[in-house]
Amino acid sequence: MNPLLKKLQPYPFERLRGLTAGVTPNPAYRPISLGIGEPKHPTPAFIKEALTAALDGLASYPATAGEPALREACAAWVERRYGLKLDVATQILPVNGSREALFALAQTVIDPGQHQAAGGPTVVCPNPFYQIYEGAALLAGARTAFANSDPARNFAADWSQIDAATWARTQLLYVCSPGNPTGAVMPLSEWRMLFELSDRHGFVIASDECYSEIYFRDGPDAAPLSGLQAAQQLGRSDYRKLIAFTSLSKRSNVPGMRSGFVAGDAQLIKKFLLYRTYHGSAMSPVIQAASIAAWNDEAHVVANREAYRAKFAAVTP
Repeated sequence: MNPLLKKLQPYPFERLRGLTAGVTPNPAYRPISLGIGEPKHPTPAFIKEALTAALDGLASYPATAGEPALREACAAWVERRYGLKLDVATQILPVNGSREALFALAQTVIDPGQHQAAGGPTVVCPNPFYQIYEGAALLAGARTAFANSDPARNFAADWSQIDAATWARTQLLYVCSPGNPTGAVMPLSEWRMLFELSDRHGFVIASDECYSEIYFRDGPDAAPLSGLQAAQQLGRSDYRKLIAFTSLSKRSNVPGMRSGFVAGDAQLIKKFLLYRTYHGSAMSPVIQAASIAAWNDEAHVVANREAYRAKFAAVTP
């Protein structure tokens, strides 16, 4: 067996089920799960209709790079949302949900033979963190380092806690903005600092942006800043060493579809596509059709935000 499997911690939801196994909820109330972050809003009908209308696609092997129409829909969304024009052939790649892609990227970019004199390559993560980051690092043969949250900044990760020696052996940095579970959003100044560190030490930045469409402020600057936007504003139009991860799960209430895409550095995406081709990571044509419909519609996303806004207004006080 792969000896690195022994380094993995029990997955948190399994641990939670064990801890609550003997607990009986009060029958007078419907329990609210504080475990897995699963949307409770219904999947929009038009997405389900697009999926069922595409069932003939089950008879075809899908391409790992996805259909051009899907990549074009993703690129069109990026342009509407962030004002950025991406090359659909080289800078966008559909993935089966961001979770598997966040894991797979580490297997693509980590070189376990490097930095052996210093204890091996390092993957830096925020803390608290999505456990996929840690598992991906360990199974890629890397060690982990964590930047704890800072209560003074809405529990944003405090990257200053990572010392120079750790940055020097870092090969991959996971960032999550808006943050899970705190919602903290990285400002442009923070991106500038991380890009400078990436240029100095050569590590890849994996920007987990799964929660980018759930926000409650109004105005021109209400929507959270993307890593891609930050790169463009800082003159990094090649998005070097940056891969952004976007998902339909929370945006469109379709976690069961396992659909998203990555965007950014064309050279990294070329290598990532090679890895995924051998790994068997092609998205079903049926899911691709439903994903095209979802990315091309924004009205349901606005309605979804309003539903969340109403829930927060009722519960938070």
